[in-house]
Amino acid sequence: MKCDYEALGQYDYYDEEHLEKVIEKYSFLIGLFVVKFSSLEHEIDVAIAEFFGDDYYETGYVIIENLSISNKIDLLYKIYARLESFNEKKHKQLLDQIKNRLAAINTFRNFIVHANWETLTKEGFVRVKIMVDNQEGFVKLKKIQITPKIIRDNIKEISKLLDAIFNYREKAVV
Repeated sequence: MKCDYEALGQYDYYDEEHLEKVIEKYSFLIGLFVVKFSSLEHEIDVAIAEFFGDDYYETGYVIIENLSISNKIDLLYKIYARLESFNEKKHKQLLDQIKNRLAAINTFRNFIVHANWETLTKEGFVRVKIMVDNQEGFVKLKKIQITPKIIRDNIKEISKLLDAIFNYREKAVV
């Protein structure tokens, strides 16, 4: 992901005309990404709940009720890592890859939903965070590149992750 930091100028402004030109294209892809991400979160929920077995499936949902997606990813990893320790770590590398990919797609999701889309530039950079330098106190604006292609690529990654989680669980419980 391309990232850029920009110092806050005297005024905070944006190119409203550019956003108007591209809003429909971005809106559709952002909406599709959010819907697909919801499917991924559901798959994580099911993977956690089913880990506890048929008799305790509902208990799994009680456990995840108030967890953030980051906490669900962490819990998923930890319970299956424990299972791996009993299975001679046959598929631990695959589990590690899934965890890292889930963390990356969740970071991208946070950028998508928390971005200040009014700051979108023609190059596809959008502000995702305001930071204050601890040493000098200057305000910095973190901008990352989010183009329609990048959003489509991340939608494809969600589909691949759904398959990876399903396939991993098939191997892990054997």
